[in-house]
Amino acid sequence: MFKRYFFLFIFILFSCQEPVTKNIYIPPEKIENIETHLIVYQNFDDIWRVLLLELENDYKIKSRDVDAGELILFFNTNEVSKYIDCGKMNEEIYVDYIDRIFGSSLNGQIRINLNSIEKNSTSLDLIVMYRFTSKETGSRWSFETNKPKSILAGNPSYGLDSYRECTSKHFLEEVLIKQIAILK
Repeated sequence: MFKRYFFLFIFILFSCQEPVTKNIYIPPEKIENIETHLIVYQNFDDIWRVLLLELENDYKIKSRDVDAGELILFFNTNEVSKYIDCGKMNEEIYVDYIDRIFGSSLNGQIRINLNSIEKNSTSLDLIVMYRFTSKETGSRWSFETNKPKSILAGNPSYGLDSYRECTSKHFLEEVLIKQIAILK
Protein backbone atom coordinates (compact mmCIF):
# COMPACT_ATOMS: atom_id res chain seq x y z
CA MET A 1 0.00 0.00 0.00
CA PHE A 2 2.80 2.41 0.94
CA LYS A 3 4.47 1.68 -2.42
CA ARG A 4 1.32 2.67 -4.33
CA TYR A 5 0.98 5.97 -2.49
CA PHE A 6 4.67 6.65 -2.91
CA PHE A 7 4.51 6.09 -6.70
CA LEU A 8 1.26 8.03 -6.91
CA PHE A 9 2.90 10.91 -5.01
CA ILE A 10 5.95 10.84 -7.31
CA PHE A 11 3.74 10.68 -10.40
CA ILE A 12 1.67 13.67 -9.26
CA LEU A 13 4.78 15.59 -8.26
CA PHE A 14 6.44 15.20 -11.66
CA SER A 15 3.27 15.62 -13.69
CA CYS A 16 2.69 19.05 -12.09
CA GLN A 17 6.21 20.21 -12.76
CA GLU A 18 6.65 22.64 -15.67
CA PRO A 19 8.50 21.15 -18.63
CA VAL A 20 12.11 22.20 -19.05
CA THR A 21 12.32 25.15 -21.42
CA LYS A 22 14.87 24.99 -24.18
CA ASN A 23 16.86 28.09 -25.02
CA ILE A 24 16.65 29.10 -28.65
CA TYR A 25 19.28 31.38 -30.21
CA ILE A 26 18.31 33.29 -33.37
CA PRO A 27 21.18 34.98 -35.26
CA PRO A 28 20.85 38.65 -36.25
CA GLU A 29 19.15 39.60 -39.48
CA LYS A 30 21.53 40.41 -42.31
CA ILE A 31 22.23 44.14 -42.43
CA GLU A 32 23.33 45.80 -45.65
CA ASN A 33 26.80 47.34 -45.65
CA ILE A 34 27.03 51.08 -45.12
CA GLU A 35 29.22 53.33 -47.26
CA THR A 36 31.85 54.85 -44.98
CA HIS A 37 33.99 56.54 -47.63
CA LEU A 38 33.12 60.22 -48.05
CA ILE A 39 34.36 63.12 -50.12
CA VAL A 40 34.22 66.41 -48.21
CA TYR A 41 34.52 69.56 -50.31
CA GLN A 42 36.84 71.40 -47.95
CA ASN A 43 40.60 71.53 -47.79
CA PHE A 44 42.38 69.06 -45.52
CA ASP A 45 43.51 71.58 -42.87
CA ASP A 46 40.04 73.10 -42.43
CA ILE A 47 38.22 69.78 -42.18
CA TRP A 48 40.86 68.41 -39.78
CA ARG A 49 40.50 71.41 -37.45
CA VAL A 50 36.68 71.43 -37.52
CA LEU A 51 36.51 67.64 -37.14
CA LEU A 52 38.62 67.78 -33.97
CA LEU A 53 36.51 70.59 -32.51
CA GLU A 54 33.21 68.87 -33.32
CA LEU A 55 34.04 65.32 -32.26
CA GLU A 56 36.01 65.99 -29.07
CA ASN A 57 32.73 67.05 -27.41
CA ASP A 58 31.18 63.60 -27.95
CA TYR A 59 34.15 61.21 -27.93
CA LYS A 60 37.49 60.85 -26.22
CA ILE A 61 40.39 61.46 -28.58
CA LYS A 62 42.76 58.51 -28.29
CA SER A 63 45.30 59.65 -30.86
CA ARG A 64 45.69 62.10 -33.70
CA ASP A 65 48.33 62.28 -36.38
CA VAL A 66 47.80 65.17 -38.76
CA ASP A 67 50.71 64.10 -41.00
CA ALA A 68 49.16 60.65 -41.53
CA GLY A 69 45.62 62.11 -41.55
CA GLU A 70 44.54 59.67 -38.85
CA LEU A 71 42.22 60.39 -35.96
CA ILE A 72 41.29 57.68 -33.44
CA LEU A 73 38.45 58.26 -31.00
CA PHE A 74 37.18 56.13 -28.11
CA PHE A 75 33.53 55.57 -27.24
CA ASN A 76 31.69 53.80 -24.43
CA THR A 77 27.91 53.31 -24.18
CA ASN A 78 25.29 51.68 -22.00
CA GLU A 79 22.76 51.55 -24.86
CA VAL A 80 24.21 48.37 -26.36
CA SER A 81 21.15 47.21 -28.34
CA LYS A 82 21.00 50.60 -30.08
CA TYR A 83 24.46 50.07 -31.61
CA ILE A 84 24.88 46.34 -32.27
CA ASP A 85 22.81 43.26 -33.12
CA CYS A 86 23.85 39.85 -31.83
CA GLY A 87 20.53 38.15 -32.49
CA LYS A 88 17.99 36.94 -29.96
CA MET A 89 17.81 34.38 -27.17
CA ASN A 90 14.27 33.13 -26.57
CA GLU A 91 12.76 36.21 -28.28
CA GLU A 92 14.84 38.51 -26.03
CA ILE A 93 17.47 40.73 -27.64
CA TYR A 94 20.69 38.78 -27.07
CA VAL A 95 22.76 41.73 -25.82
CA ASP A 96 19.99 42.55 -23.31
CA TYR A 97 19.89 38.86 -22.30
CA ILE A 98 23.67 38.88 -21.69
CA ASP A 99 23.41 42.12 -19.70
CA ARG A 100 20.54 40.78 -17.57
CA ILE A 101 22.29 37.48 -16.81
CA PHE A 102 25.98 38.41 -16.69
CA GLY A 103 26.32 42.18 -17.01
CA SER A 104 27.89 43.65 -20.14
CA SER A 105 29.64 46.61 -21.70
CA LEU A 106 30.11 48.06 -25.17
CA ASN A 107 33.01 50.25 -26.14
CA GLY A 108 35.36 50.67 -29.05
CA GLN A 109 37.30 52.89 -31.36
CA ILE A 110 36.36 55.13 -34.23
CA ARG A 111 39.11 55.41 -36.83
CA ILE A 112 38.91 58.32 -39.26
CA ASN A 113 41.46 58.60 -42.07
CA LEU A 114 41.64 61.80 -44.10
CA ASN A 115 43.48 62.29 -47.38
CA SER A 116 43.77 65.51 -49.37
CA ILE A 117 42.58 64.96 -52.95
CA GLU A 118 42.72 68.49 -54.33
CA LYS A 119 42.94 71.98 -52.91
CA ASN A 120 39.29 72.02 -51.76
CA SER A 121 38.42 68.36 -51.39
CA THR A 122 39.36 65.69 -48.87
CA SER A 123 38.52 62.00 -48.83
CA LEU A 124 37.50 60.53 -45.52
CA ASP A 125 37.25 56.88 -44.45
CA LEU A 126 35.45 55.88 -41.27
CA ILE A 127 35.67 52.52 -39.47
CA VAL A 128 34.10 51.75 -36.09
CA MET A 129 35.60 48.87 -34.11
CA TYR A 130 33.24 47.45 -31.48
CA ARG A 131 33.99 45.39 -28.36
CA PHE A 132 31.00 43.84 -26.59
CA THR A 133 31.96 42.11 -23.32
CA SER A 134 30.09 39.81 -20.98
CA LYS A 135 31.39 40.91 -17.57
CA GLU A 136 30.88 37.64 -15.67
CA THR A 137 32.02 35.14 -18.32
CA GLY A 138 34.66 37.36 -19.90
CA SER A 139 33.43 36.54 -23.42
CA ARG A 140 34.33 39.28 -25.89
CA TRP A 141 32.87 39.96 -29.29
CA SER A 142 35.16 42.21 -31.37
CA PHE A 143 34.08 43.26 -34.84
CA GLU A 144 33.93 46.34 -37.01
CA THR A 145 31.79 48.24 -39.49
CA ASN A 146 30.58 46.00 -42.35
CA LYS A 147 32.38 42.96 -40.90
CA PRO A 148 30.11 40.87 -38.65
CA LYS A 149 31.84 38.18 -36.65
CA SER A 150 30.89 34.79 -35.27
CA ILE A 151 32.45 34.23 -31.87
CA LEU A 152 32.51 31.20 -29.59
CA ALA A 153 30.30 31.98 -26.57
CA GLY A 154 32.12 31.53 -23.26
CA ASN A 155 29.18 29.85 -21.55
CA PRO A 156 26.67 28.58 -24.18
CA SER A 157 23.36 27.11 -23.07
CA TYR A 158 23.18 23.34 -23.14
CA GLY A 159 22.31 21.96 -26.56
CA LEU A 160 22.79 25.22 -28.46
CA ASP A 161 25.30 26.11 -31.13
CA SER A 162 28.29 27.60 -29.31
CA TYR A 163 28.72 30.44 -31.78
CA ARG A 164 27.05 33.85 -31.68
CA GLU A 165 27.15 36.36 -34.50
CA CYS A 166 27.39 40.08 -33.85
CA THR A 167 27.15 42.96 -36.30
CA SER A 168 26.92 46.73 -36.26
CA LYS A 169 23.47 48.24 -36.68
CA HIS A 170 25.26 51.21 -38.34
CA PHE A 171 23.68 53.63 -35.86
CA LEU A 172 27.02 55.14 -34.77
CA GLU A 173 28.36 55.24 -38.34
CA GLU A 174 25.24 57.09 -39.53
CA VAL A 175 25.48 59.61 -36.67
CA LEU A 176 29.15 60.28 -37.49
CA ILE A 177 28.52 60.59 -41.22
CA LYS A 178 25.75 63.14 -40.55
CA GLN A 179 28.02 65.07 -38.15
CA ILE A 180 30.80 65.15 -40.75
CA ALA A 181 28.47 66.04 -43.65
CA ILE A 182 27.34 69.27 -41.95
CA LEU A 183 30.81 70.46 -40.90
CA LYS A 184 31.66 73.93 -42.10
